[in-house]
Amino acid sequence: MAEKRLSHAYMLVGPDDPERERTAAHMAAGLLCQADNAPCGVCRDCRKVLAGTHPDVITVERLPDAKGQLHRDILVDQIRAVAADAFVAPNEAARKVYVIREADRLGTAAQNALLKALEDPPGHACFLLLTTAADALLPTVRSRCVRADGVRRGDLTAASNPAAEEYLRLAARGSVPDITRFCMLRAKLGREEADGLLTELLDALCDVLCGRRSNPGLRPEELFRLTALLERGRTYLRHNVSPKQVFGVLAAETLKEQE
Repeated sequence: MAEKRLSHAYMLVGPDDPERERTAAHMAAGLLCQADNAPCGVCRDCRKVLAGTHPDVITVERLPDAKGQLHRDILVDQIRAVAADAFVAPNEAARKVYVIREADRLGTAAQNALLKALEDPPGHACFLLLTTAADALLPTVRSRCVRADGVRRGDLTAASNPAAEEYLRLAARGSVPDITRFCMLRAKLGREEADGLLTELLDALCDVLCGRRSNPGLRPEELFRLTALLERGRTYLRHNVSPKQVFGVLAAETLKEQE
């Protein structure tokens, strides 16, 4: 099933402000939404997520101490409770989403407790780590998350990279020859140009997931799978894999679930 191809952890990097909260809410809605074009914003799951009342979206944040002051860090016992709860079946939706605010406030012990959940999570659990400082997280935690950078303000239906728009359109269309042609035309890009394009493609997918860009017709499973695929391609580039090989992988796997 395509559902098993979803990443179980996403790291949302950006300023700690209402825009990031809205982005996280739209991503959670996209994970729980059952519509073809997720997040649809109108189904029961979407409405509850966006209203902050969905029982399968669990927020983890710093707790107050006995004096009413917030603890400096998220406590390790909170993360242990999350790891245990992740194995409990969802209440209403097909998945459970854990939104960890200020993930950079996780101490080493808490991160190690979270790592156990990230290494072998149940299929229905997904984690959204919100942070202003990704480097504060252990490399082992970061490596198990698909990273989404550049939380941006405003509606992004205006000017954008035409190549990103084309990739989304072709992925939704499901034509293997067309997506292969798209990738092969870009196989001769330089490393920096290829990295820039993959970043644009990731931004476009993130915008769809967050409701800032219209969905061309990709199912939720496809959106999250493509996000993980492009992130993998960018990692390959940064480990000296050639752009030709990277775009070959994209050509082979962009439509893999539709074959």
